Amino acid sequence: MHYRYPFIYGQPDTRQFPLATWRSAANWLHGGVRDPAWVIDHIDQDVPMLIEQIRTRVLPKRGIVAAPDEILITLGSQNALYLLTRLLLSSTTRIGVENPCFREAINTFLLADAEVVPHPVDEEGIVLNERPCDYYYVTPGHQVPTGVTMSSARRRQLLEHAARHDAVIIEDDYDSESNFTLNPLPALKASDRSGRVVYVSSLSKALSPGLRLGFMVADPDLIDEARALRRLVYRHPPTNIQYQMAHFLAQGHYETHLRRYHYDSAQRWERLHAALQRYLPSCRALAGSEHANAFWLQTPAQINTQQLTWRAAHAGVLIEPGARHFLNAAPPDNYFRMGFHAINPDAIAQGVEVLRGQLEQMG
Repeated sequence: MHYRYPFIYGQPDTRQFPLATWRSAANWLHGGVRDPAWVIDHIDQDVPMLIEQIRTRVLPKRGIVAAPDEILITLGSQNALYLLTRLLLSSTTRIGVENPCFREAINTFLLADAEVVPHPVDEEGIVLNERPCDYYYVTPGHQVPTGVTMSSARRRQLLEHAARHDAVIIEDDYDSESNFTLNPLPALKASDRSGRVVYVSSLSKALSPGLRLGFMVADPDLIDEARALRRLVYRHPPTNIQYQMAHFLAQGHYETHLRRYHYDSAQRWERLHAALQRYLPSCRALAGSEHANAFWLQTPAQINTQQLTWRAAHAGVLIEPGARHFLNAAPPDNYFRMGFHAINPDAIAQGVEVLRGQLEQMG
């Protein structure tokens, strides 16, 4: 079914994909410039050229310094979380998470029967308590799903808390490549002086989520264990995609795409922000979530967003109800999320106006 107003997070505007330069990288790979090393089975090894591009081009922008043996390529960040779950978690471990949360990560942790301990989120990020956990999973760049950026003070508190309780932090830099803030804070890993932060990120979210290419940065011993487990599951990510992405990075095409993507994202954010202020002033966004890649909104208490989602869909508007992101026994039902990358920018204001009509009929 076609929806005219898809305010769905995590799906791209396919017109933005840099087809010409991506094809150029493919031609470089297949046209004899590259030796046929990508054809053979590399067993458990990654493409050194891609590791080097991540180490020298991608990580420095997040304030991270890493050696080649501290980096592992994965099939997206979700795959990295799966590998870490199998290696680190068990029925005897406790993992602290944000609430509301990235639900797919929680479902992954539950595969190991780990005890998942919810922590509330405010305008500065995760709110810790003194009941210690073995691990903490956080999305400090832009918290999922609220979009809040963890403050510098809260980051220091989290690192100190982890050191005090001998805990490990799994940092999912969820929106790092699509962060269009002018001066984003460095990754939490950049402030890690004791090796307690395992860093997970993606290379494909802002380019093409379907590429499924991510990586993790951690202590070499943990990377070795993850590599061994990965070998049992799928050996290594496809080498042709690794080589192609490495060339795409080396030629500066990735940076060029990100600049255009960030500019476009900022324009879309402004349009949706203005439309929400005009048509849905009763829906409140959480402070600290400015310039995230989606809007996390709270409706008046009497509005059930599951019902709103159903009604809106019949009017051609796709939004995401928020209840599934909460770990509460009785999750609040008056939150929803609106993304802005999948929709035509010229349709944003009209889509919000249509959504207002559905909300008013419920109110």
